[in-house]
Amino acid sequence: SSGINAEYGDRSMFDLTSDVAEPRDQSNRLSFPPALINKQVHKFSKLRQYCSRMQKLHPNKLQGEELELTISKKTFDEQPCLSLVLSLSQVSVFELLDYIQEICLSSEEKSRIPTSVSSWIFSLLCVIDKPVPMDYMAIIRAVGRRCAVLSSDLLTSLDPKDLNASSDEPHFQYLVLFILVCHYFQQLDLLEEF
Repeated sequence: SSGINAEYGDRSMFDLTSDVAEPRDQSNRLSFPPALINKQVHKFSKLRQYCSRMQKLHPNKLQGEELELTISKKTFDEQPCLSLVLSLSQVSVFELLDYIQEICLSSEEKSRIPTSVSSWIFSLLCVIDKPVPMDYMAIIRAVGRRCAVLSSDLLTSLDPKDLNASSDEPHFQYLVLFILVCHYFQQLDLLEEF
C-alpha cells in the first residue's frame, strides 16, 4: 500500500526517561507521576489533531470487504501505514482494535506478540472520533486492560532505577497505551484494577 510508515513522530511518545518514579504506590496499585501523564496525553492530543487534519484532507474511507482485502493477520507484523490508518472508517478502526485485543494480545500469544502491535494500537487510538459511543468504549477499555497486563509483569520485576534504561521495551509501550486509555479517554477506574 502507498503512504508513509506510521511511526508517529519520533517515538518520543514512548520515552519515559526522567518521568517515571515509583510505578506502584503503597497499596501496590499502578501510580504515575502527573508530569508523565500530562506529557503523554499532551503529545497524544497533538498527534490526534494532526491525524484529524490529515483525514479531512484525504476523506476516502475503507469499509467492509475492502478492509478485509487490505488487512490480514500478517499486517500486524509490520508498522501501520499512515494512509491506511487515516482511510479507515470508525467501524473498521474498532473492528481492528477488537481483533488486536482478542487475537494479538491474547494470553496465548503473549510471548509472540509482534513489536508493531503497540504501534497499531497507538495509530488506531489516534484516529478515534470523540465522543466515543459506549459499545466502542468497551473495546478501548478491553485494549487498555490487555496493555496493563502486558506491562505489569515488567513493572513488578524491575527496580525503579532501571525503568529509564528500558523505555524502548514493548512493555513500556503498552504502559503508555494504558496511560492514554485511562487519562485521554477518561477511563480512570481502570487504574483501580491494577
